[in-house]
Amino acid sequence: MSIKDEIDIQFGRAMQQAEELEELSGMICNIGSEKLDGALTLLTKSWKGENAGEFTGKVNVIRNRMYGCAEALKETSKLIKLTAGRIYDAEMAAIRMIS
Repeated sequence: MSIKDEIDIQFGRAMQQAEELEELSGMICNIGSEKLDGALTLLTKSWKGENAGEFTGKVNVIRNRMYGCAEALKETSKLIKLTAGRIYDAEMAAIRMIS
């Protein structure tokens, strides 16, 4: 296997991992928006009082943390793609220089 092939493989792996992070981010957002929102809607219709309000507040805190984690995953994915692209370009330039 040539050095160029190895660089291509490593670049492909990095891009695949970045895509997986983006997919995971989307899954986390869906859980936060669809599942938690649906559960909270049902809960607030049937449970009233101070405890219900406290519980709802705690769920909202968790949902906001989930969204924060999802956003961090997206940003990490972008950074991986940017870094992998720069490294790939630099390695290809180096190969061209020595060829």
